[in-house]
Amino acid sequence: MANSISDIIRILSIQGVGPRRSLDLFQKFGSLKNIFSASSHQLVEVSGVTQKIAQAILAPLDEDLLVGQVKLLEKFKIEIITIWDQNYPRLLKQIYDPPIVLFCRGDLELLNKPSIGMVGTRTPTSYGKEITAEFSADLGNRGYTLVSGAAKGIDTVAHRACLHTKGRTIAVLGNGIDRVYPAENRELYAEITAHGLLISEFLMGSKPDAPNFPRRNRIISGLSAGTVVIEAAEQSGSLITAYYALDQNREVFAVPGNVKSRQSHGTHHLIRQGAKLVESVADIVEELGGRYRLGISGGQQELIISVDPKEAEILKHFPEYDSIHIDDLSNVSGQTTFALLGILLQMEMAGIVQQLPGKYFKRK
Repeated sequence: MANSISDIIRILSIQGVGPRRSLDLFQKFGSLKNIFSASSHQLVEVSGVTQKIAQAILAPLDEDLLVGQVKLLEKFKIEIITIWDQNYPRLLKQIYDPPIVLFCRGDLELLNKPSIGMVGTRTPTSYGKEITAEFSADLGNRGYTLVSGAAKGIDTVAHRACLHTKGRTIAVLGNGIDRVYPAENRELYAEITAHGLLISEFLMGSKPDAPNFPRRNRIISGLSAGTVVIEAAEQSGSLITAYYALDQNREVFAVPGNVKSRQSHGTHHLIRQGAKLVESVADIVEELGGRYRLGISGGQQELIISVDPKEAEILKHFPEYDSIHIDDLSNVSGQTTFALLGILLQMEMAGIVQQLPGKYFKRK
């Protein structure tokens, strides 16, 4: 069942219902529409949903909010991708709390291209700027999409250097996609819209409030096979992105800097904690080679993710063009249905298989 724009805006506007809780509600009720037609008693059966949150869910949609959002979406030519759509980013779907909606301006094909995140301080040294520009250009030339947050400093240098070499870049925003922050990046926003992609999980008009940026950071790392940190203080949002990447089982790369520079303290801390020390993009590509590789599909480069051995063994029993019932899969694989459900859930979140009604599964 398709989710209407009114239901999408409604779920995003409810206090206390974030991405993870939205997915839990969807899993129980099957659609956003069904969530809003459920009873308060049914809603509180979902983990974390209190009576107060249930009342907020069942409150009527603010019609003025809906009209305002639709007008802005049309004005800025925003495209909406939900987690239930086929073109939702495969890597992002794997994280614990993927955004249920992405508001997008630009080239949607970049969402499923091989990507590397790059983050760092808002006050880089000349060394930091030089390394950022060098890495960004090289990544673009090698066919990777560069993902960053369009903030001052390292982010801005990374986006601009990538675009300058005709590379591809995604800017993940901590505000509504209709707002420019920082204001001096208006021209950069326009260039990314024309030659890259702007994305946000926040409703149109949302301000760049402080709590938004950690949420933004998990998307940067979630979209990326690995995240590169170039210059970061010890208390830095860039380190939050790195920790998200580690939690998401992604690679973290840190570029060493001047030991006397405050901007190097964060990156050196990451290296001491086990981040990969890198001195060139070649180091990054080599490190990713064991888990990710660039392949060619229809003349286009794409990221191919190595499948877990257990998952690969299960895939052998899938028909090429048809679905298979979990009981039949259990018989041919020798796995219990209980064990299969856990493996298949991971494969579904990774975009490898699709679950159909009646416990049937098929390759994507």
